Amino acid sequence: MFTVTALPASYGDCLWVEYGEGAAPHVILVDAGPSAPAQLKQRLQQLAARDGRLELVVVTHVDADHIAGMLTLLENNFYGVPVRDLWFNGLRHLPGESFGEKQGEKLTGLILKNRVPWNAQLSNGALMVTEAQCPAFELPGGLRIVLLSPDAAQLTRLKKNWHEVCGEADLYEGVAAVSKPLEPDGRESFGNESSIDVMAESAFREDGAIANGSSIAFIGEYGGRRVLFGADAFPSRLLKSLQTALGAGPYPFDLVKLPHHGSENNVSKEFVAALRCPRYLFSSNGAKFRHPAPQAVARVVKYGAKPQLLFNYRSEFNERWDDAVMRMQFPYEAYYGDAVGITVTLD
Repeated sequence: MFTVTALPASYGDCLWVEYGEGAAPHVILVDAGPSAPAQLKQRLQQLAARDGRLELVVVTHVDADHIAGMLTLLENNFYGVPVRDLWFNGLRHLPGESFGEKQGEKLTGLILKNRVPWNAQLSNGALMVTEAQCPAFELPGGLRIVLLSPDAAQLTRLKKNWHEVCGEADLYEGVAAVSKPLEPDGRESFGNESSIDVMAESAFREDGAIANGSSIAFIGEYGGRRVLFGADAFPSRLLKSLQTALGAGPYPFDLVKLPHHGSENNVSKEFVAALRCPRYLFSSNGAKFRHPAPQAVARVVKYGAKPQLLFNYRSEFNERWDDAVMRMQFPYEAYYGDAVGITVTLD
């Protein structure tokens, strides 16, 4: 079995991945949203009850909608579930001139306090790609991971702005989290066949956020199936790494978790056109940032070759895609999660 569940994590990410045979599959956790979902606690308690463990926990980057819930998990020691390895690029892993970690950075403190193995598979080194190599790792049970992001330049940029970025994510006591401006909504141009073409072809300006650029994005392969976990990475970085790792495109996947919840600035038509994938996953309820952006969804619809659109919530920002007339004009399908999110079974 190989399943990916996008738990209901408000406007953030919380992905529960299971792989393996029988009734006791291996488990990976990717982020924990702005607050750990109740369903996540239940799953961890069930995992503890069968003496299971988390083969890997990935904290993709320093952003509150991915990292804040992880603080709760660490404060509760993952509800009794042992962690084989936790991936997170902390200050100590970043390239460039060395300087000390500021006292009080919450995530680092909790990792060290609980003695959680930290980037152990890299001997406490940084998770990053180069122009020549995308490192690959094999987890217990046979799941293979190929790293796609970040690169050294993105990590160097993060290091220069570490205290500011962590302050924005509310990782320092006494430093208030900073709200980001809303992205353009685009709803005023939506509503007919031509509008999808207009939005899909709208001018693209790539995301430039320091935290997003430092995202740990990767491929997960198991049982002949392949998933792209996009975190909040930049599409240009993903395309470069896919070429390094897999050669010339198009690139076949069984599922793509789109970067940055389907942001207009993280889903380019070039990125979607380079993929051959039947299913695209959007993880957000639209709160705060109104994700997914209609421009991003339109690019998937137009360039995704009869795609299935998978939303872990039904919201005012994505229900427009559940339209029979539109599906006749553009061949795609839309599916929505429920109170426990949405699960994709890859078989």
